[in-house]
Amino acid sequence: MKRTVYGMLSLILSTMVLISCGGDDEKVEKPSGLQETLVLRSSSLTEGSEVDASSTTVITLNYNTLVTVSPDARITLNGQSVAARKNSITSMAIDIPVSLESGTSYTLIVPSGSVLAQNDANQTAPAYTLNFTTRKTGEQALPNNDAMALTRKLGFGWNLGNHFDSHNNGEKVPESWGSWWDKATPTEALYQSLAAAGVKTVRIPVTWGPWEGEASTYLIESDYMSLVKQNVLWAKAAGLNVVLNTHHDEYWQDAYSAASNSETNEEIKVRIVATWKQIAEAFKEEGEYLILESFNELNHNWASPTGGELTIMNEWNQIVVNTIRETGGNNATRWISVPSYQASPAYALDSRFTIPNDKANKLIIAVHCYDPYNFTLAENLTSTWGSTADKKAITDLLNKLKEKYIDQNIPCYLGEFGCSRHETDKENACREYYLEYFCRAAHFAGLSACLWDNFNPGNGSEHHSYFSHNDGSWMDGSEKLVKKMIDALTLSDEKYTLESIVMK
Repeated sequence: MKRTVYGMLSLILSTMVLISCGGDDEKVEKPSGLQETLVLRSSSLTEGSEVDASSTTVITLNYNTLVTVSPDARITLNGQSVAARKNSITSMAIDIPVSLESGTSYTLIVPSGSVLAQNDANQTAPAYTLNFTTRKTGEQALPNNDAMALTRKLGFGWNLGNHFDSHNNGEKVPESWGSWWDKATPTEALYQSLAAAGVKTVRIPVTWGPWEGEASTYLIESDYMSLVKQNVLWAKAAGLNVVLNTHHDEYWQDAYSAASNSETNEEIKVRIVATWKQIAEAFKEEGEYLILESFNELNHNWASPTGGELTIMNEWNQIVVNTIRETGGNNATRWISVPSYQASPAYALDSRFTIPNDKANKLIIAVHCYDPYNFTLAENLTSTWGSTADKKAITDLLNKLKEKYIDQNIPCYLGEFGCSRHETDKENACREYYLEYFCRAAHFAGLSACLWDNFNPGNGSEHHSYFSHNDGSWMDGSEKLVKKMIDALTLSDEKYTLESIVMK
């Protein structure tokens, strides 16, 4: 009842003010409480930030619903009219292309009514003013936005690879812990050791399918859920962030078959919802340290997609986001990570990849990078890396991710990166050079990254061993290398440039 009375008083008072101050202007505005119902959630630039003139070509404003630009918009930058358009990735944002000069102060003014609700033109966004400056020529810095804040929080990450993601052609491995692919029994000490070493985030890849019952409930075995949850809670107790996903469930998450058969697609979607509803319910009261990640590397024998798989990827990511949000609790607002097809940077940069709609506006783009494959993962590893072309390929790729996501205030992280241990000391010196350079390039691109570790010591393809999966002790003499990677990814030192990195 009080709301009704206050609302009527507000309407009467607003009308009186408009009548008394209107003068010759016959245009009567609606009360702001009725007209300006849109909410600006975030901007790709923050108030008072300093940015790079050459790389800042668009300012993105993110709203709380689907929006469009009014044909009567009068948006200005330092008093000059600038155009605005709908964002190419999400319909809940607008882009304002800008051409900036270095060493200059700017004021962006977006008047009230310039941005409209897509489905109701009577709903308009309130006015917004942004003040920022550009750095002088030669200076470099990362954007000061929400995406970068999350990057700093996630820091250097590590994967508990080939443990909970193991299975035998879709069947669960025997109950004995020694039968897991990594032949390990993780303990609380593992996560304490990771934190002590400087790791900030642990990604726990989990394959759920072999431990699920029959359709349509696909009930996950309680003992298995408890084992996964125990590891998540150990990581939490150590002060780590956690990323939890569906990993090698690709054997039933067949995007290729779903793209060509609608019935198959519907069957898979039922299982996706059932699986994620159980995971989300089990963890919905956990805090924001926990990030849920929809998929791993959905692919069809690593062949180039026909196109339909990309559409399916978008559809399935949306389903997972919806399912997690609907469980409520902290899941209503926690960060959710969504990968591109194959978790490939190339497909994350492809215009056919779309970010799901999310009322909470808390999504992270996940990509994996093992470039160049022949040096990092191939069965017959090439022995050298480090030419000008090699390094340019890495920096170009990571900077494209920065430009498309981080600079536009969309979080993006490298869920996996790494390089197999090579045979000779000379080759491994090249490997260490690659890993440090990669991490430093990721730092300059504003990306956090999780190192792949499958607890497979020794040399050759798919040998990635840094920490014991049992207690977190150092493996393969990797302590100095890991600390070097952590510094490369996280240190803000102007003298620590890509050019300063040399092969030992």
